[in-house]
Amino acid sequence: MREKFFCLFLFVSIAWAQNVEDRLDSLGEYAASTVISKDDSPVAVSGDFTVRLGHYEYLKLPSLQGDEKMRTFINSALNTSIIISPASYLTVFSNLYLPFDFGGYYTNRQAFNPNRENFGNTGERVQLFHPSTDFYGASVAENMLVGLDMRGGAFGAALFMGGVIWTTQSPLSIYERETSPRFASQYELYEEEKVVSTYYKEKSFKPVKEGGRAFWTNRPFGGMLLDVHTLPWDLKAQLMLSQPASIDIGTRDGLRLNTRDNSELAMVGTYDTRGTVIAGRFAKEKIEFGQASLVVGANYMGATFDPMQIYETTLSPFIRYPDSSLKYENLHVATLDLKGNLTPQFFLSFDLALSWDDTTVFRPTSTCNLTLRTYDCYDATKSSSKKSTPAFGAYLKAQSKHWESITLEAIYLPKDFYSPYSMSNPDRVSSWRKDQFYVGAGTFRYGPNMMGANIKLEPEFNRGRFDVQYGIHRQVEEGADIVSFKYNLAGRYLWETSTSWTRHKPYFHSDSAYASSDATRRYAYRVAGSTGNSPYKLSDQRGGLRSGYGETWDSFTPYESSQDALYCAQLNFARPAIAESYAAACNMPMNVKWNSSIALDMGYDIGHWFNTDRNIMLSLYTALSGVSTSFVPVAYTDKYSSDMLMWNLFAQSEPAIAVTPNLHAILIFGIEMFRAEKAYAETVSGFSANTYSGSAGGLYPRAIYEYQLSPINILQTSLGFGFDWDFAARAGLHFRYRYMTNKDEFLPQNDWKVHYVQAETKVWF
Repeated sequence: MREKFFCLFLFVSIAWAQNVEDRLDSLGEYAASTVISKDDSPVAVSGDFTVRLGHYEYLKLPSLQGDEKMRTFINSALNTSIIISPASYLTVFSNLYLPFDFGGYYTNRQAFNPNRENFGNTGERVQLFHPSTDFYGASVAENMLVGLDMRGGAFGAALFMGGVIWTTQSPLSIYERETSPRFASQYELYEEEKVVSTYYKEKSFKPVKEGGRAFWTNRPFGGMLLDVHTLPWDLKAQLMLSQPASIDIGTRDGLRLNTRDNSELAMVGTYDTRGTVIAGRFAKEKIEFGQASLVVGANYMGATFDPMQIYETTLSPFIRYPDSSLKYENLHVATLDLKGNLTPQFFLSFDLALSWDDTTVFRPTSTCNLTLRTYDCYDATKSSSKKSTPAFGAYLKAQSKHWESITLEAIYLPKDFYSPYSMSNPDRVSSWRKDQFYVGAGTFRYGPNMMGANIKLEPEFNRGRFDVQYGIHRQVEEGADIVSFKYNLAGRYLWETSTSWTRHKPYFHSDSAYASSDATRRYAYRVAGSTGNSPYKLSDQRGGLRSGYGETWDSFTPYESSQDALYCAQLNFARPAIAESYAAACNMPMNVKWNSSIALDMGYDIGHWFNTDRNIMLSLYTALSGVSTSFVPVAYTDKYSSDMLMWNLFAQSEPAIAVTPNLHAILIFGIEMFRAEKAYAETVSGFSANTYSGSAGGLYPRAIYEYQLSPINILQTSLGFGFDWDFAARAGLHFRYRYMTNKDEFLPQNDWKVHYVQAETKVWF
């Protein structure tokens, strides 16, 4: 009996073992199915924590700065990225940016303003979150993004939803064109993780000229983006729904959705339904023949606006001109683009575009009294609209590496072409249509009414570089002689120390904190003009300092007389009874203008001179530009020229040394000059007995303006030093000091001298 049980047990054991052996493969598949993804963990969290300190102190204070002679601010931010992979074909992700600061509260005005005599001990709250004029404290910026990426076979798509969505299409639809060098002295908020040796290699020793985070072509939007990145036959598609960032005419002068910051601090605002941006792209990749590999795409961008915004109180009170109609433009752009390598040594990018608009006009009702600035002058249900004739634009970029690297760019944009999020905008801020021309036009910034070409030669040799770029551009047809120029050397620092500095609200006047009354205007500026009869900050062209993210602009018009400057500059503010006579007397000079620019970027590593393998890089970047009414091949002038409207020279040198692999140091030397013979400054010569009521209540004296010939002869200098130190793994300290000066020969009240200190600690995890 025992033998029978033993035989039965042995038989069952053998059968079970054989069954296990047979199922080993399937058990392996079953075990593999429990692995959520190829990574060790289904959840990944990464990001950075940053603490920034800034301090400035004016030794010589311009009236522009008001009472703010000195300020110290410390703010911080936590940036996190969370990725979850519940399955091998699905990824869910989210980004969150949390800014906060250590500003605290000051208990009295003396602490709030230490350079002022003590007139009392009133408790007062200071601005807690420095990068905003809205007194944000510990807050959550709207860089909140969530999305998912699904993949399966020949199909894959990603959906993005949130505050900051970076996307690009084609050069003339949605695109960012970076032309200025990224100096090593400018440690940006958005610098990605890298050791200091890599940072200096990419910015000084062997700088990256195209590609990468600092030069990427994306624009930021808020809303939803569907990116179908994998389709059969190498097709791709995108569809975006967003708000018209910074180009609508409604609340806060078109500044609702503040996405013009070129960093992760891109938005602090709210969504609304006053407008919609719809953008789409459909492209075919890997079109191959011979050695060529090309991408062909079709793109569309449309921005439409809600007529109900005409009832907003920030809009209608200012419409008080002879033609007191209120209007806005629905914008449309369609493009066809081609890009890719025809051969491994030859790259081509080509874009053809059509832009048109649908203008909606509202006229005041018969009972409206515009002189009283009433708010019920318009009816959103009564309007007329008209579509414009499409304007054709074209852009070409060709790059050859058969010999040395040679790049050719050519552009043609007629006066009516307008694509607010494309490279045809002069800077990161989406400005409204403006009839103006830029110093450095074409070479450093594109705009409507422009045609011309750039050629750049970038030879390679050991231990150094010598890159030269030349551009010549002109207007397609004549336009108003309003010349806009950018302060390249000290502009971003002047803006950050101004009384109205804000990172999020572009094109504020730099003295806007004091511009509410004529009696308290701070900055003596050259007048430009107001050909558009619009008082809004994004489109008026009165002149004066304007700023966006990290930059400051100025402008002027070369009038023939002070009377012309008076009538043109005051047209925006004239009462309806006299506005027609002002418009008739405004003799705005009109010409077809040219701009020539030449830029040199030189560098040489002299470490071997001292028998060391440490890099010691001597570098110099210089650019010479000029706007003229005739063809001038090179804008050289030692004084003023009858045809030269403005001349600009910018030079910056940054010797850098690798002290150790973890510690690099830099010196900063810079100079910039602007010259223009015909420029008129607006100054307040006194005040009349008449008064007006301010928006905050009270009566203010009405200013009496004078317009005097004040040629532009501005000299700015910058001296400084800095270092970058990896004091621990994935942690660094970045320090910069600058001493900057501004000398305005014919308006010395605008002179200033300032110490500026920046320090930042960034830790990655």
